[in-house]
Amino acid sequence: MPALFTNARNLSRQQKIMLTDVIDRIFSGLDLTDTQRERIETAYKAVGSYLASCDEPLLEGAKVYAQGSVRLRTAVKPLGRDEFDVDLILFLPNAKNASRDEIVSVVKQHLLKHNVYGELLEELPRGFRINYKGDYHLDITPAKEYDSAQLLGYPLWVVDKRSEFKESNPEGMASTFDQCCLLKPKLVVQKSLYAALNSRSVEELPDQSIKHLLNRIVQIIKRHRDVWAQDKGNIYAQFKPISVLLTTLASKAYKEVVEAGKEYDNEFDLILDVIELMPHHIESELGQILVANPAMRAENYAEKWNRVKDNEGFKLQQAFFEWHKAAVLSFENMISDEKNGLDNLFSSLSSSFGSRAVAMTRDKYIAEINNAREKDKLSVILGSGALTVTQSKSASANVTQAITPVRRNQFYGD
Repeated sequence: MPALFTNARNLSRQQKIMLTDVIDRIFSGLDLTDTQRERIETAYKAVGSYLASCDEPLLEGAKVYAQGSVRLRTAVKPLGRDEFDVDLILFLPNAKNASRDEIVSVVKQHLLKHNVYGELLEELPRGFRINYKGDYHLDITPAKEYDSAQLLGYPLWVVDKRSEFKESNPEGMASTFDQCCLLKPKLVVQKSLYAALNSRSVEELPDQSIKHLLNRIVQIIKRHRDVWAQDKGNIYAQFKPISVLLTTLASKAYKEVVEAGKEYDNEFDLILDVIELMPHHIESELGQILVANPAMRAENYAEKWNRVKDNEGFKLQQAFFEWHKAAVLSFENMISDEKNGLDNLFSSLSSSFGSRAVAMTRDKYIAEINNAREKDKLSVILGSGALTVTQSKSASANVTQAITPVRRNQFYGD
C-alpha cells in the first residue's frame, strides 16, 4: 500500500510544529469546561441515587457510571445545536436471572414516576435517554453481570432490543485505552511558538496528567468526522463511523506506532501515522468484519458492518473509508505551496474542524503574534516561512537555521 500524506510529511519541521500548536489550541476550546463536567456529573449521580433508592428488588444496589467519551476524556463540543451525548451504564447486581423486558420495564416505570425524568424520558434500543434542555443528554444502558469475570474491567450483559442482551465491557475498553494513553512515543518537541510567546517551560510531551496525546488525537478524528458528515451532498452522512469504532482503531494504531520505536521530532507526523494506520486494524474473522473491544473480543464495534438487509453493512463500510479518504485529504492540504499564508491555513482548518471554533482560535493567535511583533520578538525562519520568537543570545545559540526579524507595522511612522 503506497504511503499517504506525501505533501504533509514534506512540510518543514517548523510548519508541522506550528500546525500542531494551532490544532491543539482549537481543541482546547472544544473540550468540556469544568462547569459542564460538574453539571454532567451532578446529573448522572442524581439519576443513579434515584434509581438505587427504589424499593423494587431488581434495582436494589444499582450503580451508575460513565462510559464513552466522557469516561475517556475525548468529548468534543458538538456542532450547531447538537448536544453532548453522555453515555452511562446502569449496573443492576440483582438482575442476573431477569429478562430484558423485566429490566426495561422496572427501570422505565421508576423513571416515569419522577417529576423531572418522567417528562424527559425517551426509550432507546439499548435503554433510555433523559433529554435535558441544555447542552447535553444522558443515555442510560441497563446491564447485568456477565457469565465470566475472567476479563479486564467489568464485563456485562447489556439490554438490546434486537437480541435481548449483548456482551459489553465499556470499563475494560476504557482501561485498555487508558493504558495506551500512558504509552509515550519517542518524541522530542522543539519549543513552540505559543510556549515562547508566553514564556512557558518546555516539556517532552503535553501535561500527561490532564490530556494525553492519544486523547487529543481521538478528539481530532471525531471532530473531523462530525464536520465531514455535515457537508452538504454527503450521501454517507447517516452512516458515519461511530465514535467507539474510531477510538478503538486510533488507539490500536497509536500503540503500534509507539511500540515500533520510531523517533519523532514533532507531534504532527505522529498524528499522520495514526490516521494512516487506522484501517490496518480492521480485522476479518469467519467471514465477518471485526473491530473488537480489546478487553472483550466478543464485543464487535463493527457488528453493523456485517448486516445484509438493505445493504446497510456495505454502506457503513463505505462511509468509514470515505471519511478516512477525506481525513487524509484534509491533512494533506492544510499547508501547501499554493495555499500559504495564515488566511489560507485557517480556511483549511475551518473546513476540517468547523468555522466557529477555528475563528476563535485565529483571533487569539493573530493577537498574540501582533503583540510579539510590536515587542520586536517575532521572527521568520528563512526557508520555511515558520514563525518563531527571538529569546536571548544564549537561547538562540543552538538554532541552526538563519532567522530574520519581522519589522513592526508602523503605519504612522517612527
